[in-house]
Amino acid sequence: MKQMCKDLRFKMFAGPGVSITAVKASGVRIQTREYGELIDFESGCWAAILGHNRKEVTQALIENVEDSLHTHQFFDTEHPGALVRELTKAAAFKSNYMGTFISSGSEAVSLAVSLAELVTGRPRKLSFSISYLGSTPELHLPRDPARWTDLDIRECLSCTRQSGCRECGKHSSIDFSQLAAFVFEPGNSGGVVLFPPDKLIRFLAEETRAAGGLVIANEVTTGFGRTGKWFGFQHYGVFDSEANEPDFISLGKGLGNGYPISGVLVKLRLAEIIEAAGFRYVQSHIDDPLGCIVARKVIEVMQKENVIEHGAKMGEYLRTKLAETAARIGGIKEIRGRGMMNVVELDNSHKAKEVFKGLLEKGFFTGYSEVYNYIHLYAPLIITEEDIDALCHSLELILESDPAVQTD
Repeated sequence: MKQMCKDLRFKMFAGPGVSITAVKASGVRIQTREYGELIDFESGCWAAILGHNRKEVTQALIENVEDSLHTHQFFDTEHPGALVRELTKAAAFKSNYMGTFISSGSEAVSLAVSLAELVTGRPRKLSFSISYLGSTPELHLPRDPARWTDLDIRECLSCTRQSGCRECGKHSSIDFSQLAAFVFEPGNSGGVVLFPPDKLIRFLAEETRAAGGLVIANEVTTGFGRTGKWFGFQHYGVFDSEANEPDFISLGKGLGNGYPISGVLVKLRLAEIIEAAGFRYVQSHIDDPLGCIVARKVIEVMQKENVIEHGAKMGEYLRTKLAETAARIGGIKEIRGRGMMNVVELDNSHKAKEVFKGLLEKGFFTGYSEVYNYIHLYAPLIITEEDIDALCHSLELILESDPAVQTD
C-alpha cells in the first residue's frame, strides 16, 4: 500500500533519478530510508533556517493548534499585527509598515505587484531576466514583454567602470514613466546566486521612484538571515533611509521555518491609500493565527540566539573552505555566495548531478543544477564548522578521485 501511494504522487519537477525517502528530520539532519542520516545543506526547500523541527517552534504550534488554527477574515486576533511589529523591530526598519500574511512566496510577490499596479495605475513592471519571482503565470520566466521589462544585466555583474549607470547609458532606453514598480530580487537569481551591483540598484530604484513608480523587494528566499542580514535589500545602500526603504516587501520560506506562511509588508502611507480605494483581496488562510504564532516564535528564536550573525559567519567559513579545496585539487570554476546562500560552480571535468549523488552516498544532501553545473548550498543558519568541514572533505574526495563523477 505504501508503494502504491508513493506512485500516486504527481511530480512536476525533474528529480535526480534516485529514491530519497525521508523518515524524520531534526536540526540539520534528515533520516532517510536509502542513505541513513543526511546533513541537509538545503534547509528543506531553502526554508528551515533554524533547522528542522525546531523545538520552540514545534512547541508553539502544538500549544496553539487546538485554539488558534484558522479563522474567517472578519475575525481579529492579536497575532498578525504583533508579527508585523516584532518583525519590523527585529529587522531595524526605519519606516512604518502594515502587513498581511498568506500562504506562499509566489502569492506574496503576485499580491505586491497587484498593489503596485493599483496605486500607480500602471501595468508595466521592471525586473531582471535572471530573477525568479514566482510560479504564477504572470511571474514565471519568460515573462510577458507587454507587461514586463526584464533587463539582461550579465555585463553589469562584472562592471569595473568608475562612472555611474546614468553615464554608462546601457539602460537609457527604459521608459520609467510607464513603470508601476521595480521588482528587485536581491541575489538569489533563481538559485544561481548572482548579485546585481550596488550602483545599478541605486540607479534603477531612484529612476523608478523619480518617475512615480514603486519598489518591491522580493525577499521570499533572501529574507530572514539567508544573506547574512535580516533582508537581502539591506546590503544595498540606496535603501538605507526611511524614505528609500522598499515600498513593498514580499516574505516567504524562512518566515515560518518551513511552515507554509508568507506575507507582504506595505509602507503605511500606501496601505492607507489601498484601504481607502476599496481594494479587496481574500484567500482561505489570510492572517491565520497559527501561522502568525509560528512566525513570531521563529523571530523570537532568531533574535535570542543571534542566528543571523552565526549564519553569516558560517557562510564565510564555508566559502573559505571551498576556496581551499579549489586551490588544492581544482575542479571548481567559481564559488559565489553571501551569508548562507552559496553555489559551487564546477568546471567541465565534473557533472553536478553525479557530484550530488556522490555527496548523498557520503551523507550530505545538497542542491544541484545540470544546466549551470553547480552544487547548491543553502544550509540552515545553525550549521556548524564541523558539518562544513565534513562536507568540504567529502566534496574534495569526490572531485579528486571518484571516477563516477568524471566526464566521459
